[in-house]
Amino acid sequence: MPAIRRIFANGRFTGKNSMPYGQGDVHDFMHVKVVVADDYLFTGSYNLSHSGEENAENVLEVENSALADQLAAFVDALQCLKRKASA
Repeated sequence: MPAIRRIFANGRFTGKNSMPYGQGDVHDFMHVKVVVADDYLFTGSYNLSHSGEENAENVLEVENSALADQLAAFVDALQCLKRKASA
């Protein structure tokens, strides 16, 4: 965690606005994957498949039980919203 704190405190982060998804539109949006396992969370662009080993991907591994619990709750809440929307 000290390394992450230093990166967030001193790093330069940028972003860009992307267009909403539309059929036939340019897909210039970013996405992220997340895995929560016990007290660990893994997040980044890394594909959880064989292609993830061949492409230029990134992944961040964080061991933090409170953060892992918070992220798991967030994913659960999204699943509930998705189920309600499709009902």
